[in-house]
Amino acid sequence: MHHFQKPDINRLLELQELLLAFSQVERVVHRKQADAYIRESDTEHSYNLALSAWYLSTYFSDLDRDKIIRYALVHDLVEVYAGDTYVYAEQSHLDSKQAREAKALKQLIHEWPDFKGLTTEIITYEQRKDPEARFVYALDKIMPILQIYLTEGHTWKIEKNITPERLDSIKRDKVALSPEIKPYYDELYALLIANRHFFG
Repeated sequence: MHHFQKPDINRLLELQELLLAFSQVERVVHRKQADAYIRESDTEHSYNLALSAWYLSTYFSDLDRDKIIRYALVHDLVEVYAGDTYVYAEQSHLDSKQAREAKALKQLIHEWPDFKGLTTEIITYEQRKDPEARFVYALDKIMPILQIYLTEGHTWKIEKNITPERLDSIKRDKVALSPEIKPYYDELYALLIANRHFFG
C-alpha cells in the first residue's frame, strides 16, 4: 500500500486538466440550447447519469447508493484518452473499442496512482459483477434515448436509418442485465413506438 503525501495545489490543477479534457469529449447525442442543437459532452452525460442513478437508487433499498454514484461518475472516464464510441459507428471503430479503452485505463492507472479509488471503481464497474454496476450500465444505455426523446428525435433524424426496432435490437439485452432498470426501458420503448415520427 502506497502512502502518498496529501496532494498539493499543482496536483489539484492536474486533476482539473483531466476533467477539462473529459468535458471536451463530444458524444453523438444532441441537446437543445437556445435555438441550436449542440452535442452533449462526456461530463454532461456522466453528471446526468449520476444524478438519475442516485434518484432511482433511492427506490431500491438493497442497492448501495454511494457505489452507484461513484460508478456513474467514472463509467466513461477512459474516453478521456479513448474517445467516445458511438453504438452505430463503423465496425472497425467498434472492434477497436476494447483495446483503446484498455490502453486508456492503463494510462489512468499510471498517471493517478494517488487516486486509486478512481481506477479501482472503473475496473469494478467494467466487470459488472455487482448489481450496482449492472444498474448503472443498464441506465447508461437508456440515457441517450431519454435525451434524444426530449429533442423529438433530432439525433435520430440526422443519423438516418435508425428505427425503434433497430434501437431495440441493440439495447434490449444490455438493459435486461438490471432487473431494476428493465421496466423503465419497456415503458420507454412503448413511447418510441407511439412516436415513430421522431425517427428519420
